[in-house]
Amino acid sequence: MKYEELIKELCDVIKESETNASKIYEDFEYLQESIESMSISLREKEKLTDKISNSLGLLQHQDLHRQKIERVVNFVCEKNHIDKSQYNLASSAKNIDNTEDNMSEEELEALIKQMQG
Repeated sequence: MKYEELIKELCDVIKESETNASKIYEDFEYLQESIESMSISLREKEKLTDKISNSLGLLQHQDLHRQKIERVVNFVCEKNHIDKSQYNLASSAKNIDNTEDNMSEEELEALIKQMQG
């Protein structure tokens, strides 16, 4: 598989992930508003709100993975002199603060080599 084909597939995953995350977030906002107007016990409202909060946390964790994929794509483009503009990619951050999920340059290069093999 050529780098360009790989990058296109990864960009498709990135875009789909962004679209799905946005829809999920909107649905959770709707649910949160609906819960507030329901005539159920405060305890039940808190349980439902906690479930929404936990799900949003998982969604945020998923977004960290999407950012890692963006970083790999940007790295591959940069190292192989591929024009990123054709893939409509945003520049990705060098790291994501306040998380243990940071990827070192060595880990990134190892991941690229693994994909080549």
